[in-house]
Amino acid sequence: MNKINLEKLAELIQEKRKSKGITQDKLGELCGINRQIIGRIELGKSIPSVQQLDLLLEILDIDFKDILKSDDKKDVFMEMRGEARTEEERRGLEKMISMMLCLKKHDRLRSIYNER
Repeated sequence: MNKINLEKLAELIQEKRKSKGITQDKLGELCGINRQIIGRIELGKSIPSVQQLDLLLEILDIDFKDILKSDDKKDVFMEMRGEARTEEERRGLEKMISMMLCLKKHDRLRSIYNER
């Protein structure tokens, strides 16, 4: 499943907007998006709706493929599981992976909470 790279989206929107000589106000008018939201999208702090994204890409002539994350990375967890030699190692890896994912969720929740 492809995912949108928000950093790439923010970078491309700002780059294309400036190269076309369009202000954030004007882009907002063309897309029906508040200027402050355009600024937040360009900073990677706001995600446009599907309709807004479609308009932004069309107006700024950005190809949807250009904002997708590449899946060049291997799944480290799957590789680690495959390296387990014994059932005990496999259970230990499963427990460690579960703990790491839990910590990642907690870290994300903290960052969201601290942004407010």
